Amino acid sequence: MSPRMDETPVRTLTTACTAGLCNRLRVLLSGMALAEATGRQFTMLWPRTNDCAASFAELFANPWPVHNVTCEEWVNRRHTFSRERVRYNLLTADVPQLSLWTSHSLLMPQRFPAHKVLQHRMGELLALMQPIETIMARVEAFQTQALRTRMIGVHLRRGDFRVIEPLIADNTATAMQAVDLYLAHCPDAGILLCTDDGALNQYAGTSLPTEGVHAKFVQRYGDRVVYTTPQSLDRREPNAIQDALVDLWLLRQTDCFVGTVGSTFSGMAVLGRSVPVTMCQLQHPLRYLIPLRSWLRGERPLKWLARYYWRLIRPRGLG
Repeated sequence: MSPRMDETPVRTLTTACTAGLCNRLRVLLSGMALAEATGRQFTMLWPRTNDCAASFAELFANPWPVHNVTCEEWVNRRHTFSRERVRYNLLTADVPQLSLWTSHSLLMPQRFPAHKVLQHRMGELLALMQPIETIMARVEAFQTQALRTRMIGVHLRRGDFRVIEPLIADNTATAMQAVDLYLAHCPDAGILLCTDDGALNQYAGTSLPTEGVHAKFVQRYGDRVVYTTPQSLDRREPNAIQDALVDLWLLRQTDCFVGTVGSTFSGMAVLGRSVPVTMCQLQHPLRYLIPLRSWLRGERPLKWLARYYWRLIRPRGLG
């Protein structure tokens, strides 16, 4: 039965994300906040991919409108989603049905001030998220056994950042400087260190450069450093994503935070929280020559080099 001509079409917002865990969380949270504010019905598709092999149900118990889809189902549906990153104000969009495939937040408070309130709502929604029982049991057990009364959370993003974001991934020294400053104010604090150093390339299954982050922190700070032991660092395995969620939930309980510039995982660790935060990257005066060196060595193509420097110099607000 076709709708009557005078009926108002149902307003919907459907999102999809094929990137990593915290990219998905920011799409989910920003999408839900926008849908609430605009009276839209919200749905998110959550395909298993090489970046995130765990389904939503293998991570969270919330009865939210997130649909796990197979690779085949996603391939058949992805052509119905707009792939271009949204550059307009979704709060005022008059399109009845919006379908967006993205790894970015749908909120742009730097361009649209009204989005700032919705960012606050993202934090409230994240606080309502409930990991499944087995993951929460691991979080609570580690908290009881290893965390001190006061903790400094540290997240150093490695893995593919060692290749695609070398200026950011070489941030161990600056992170330690930030930790030293926090310890000066709270000398009895412990350090919760979370890193994907030693992860595999999730597409090729090959090893990525390993730095030895854990050893460096233990050498400098001794037994005040604690960290979980992941079952896997291969994002193509569901248990690796569950391990990451354990770390994320533990980091969200720390009293101050040292993270990695540009990492959605670091950003999610502090979303909606009022704690001291320092985001770190390489601070060497010649740091911007590192990508150029990679190109000269033939390690990266010219197209990659151009994109890299464009991301550094592009005007704010262009997405």
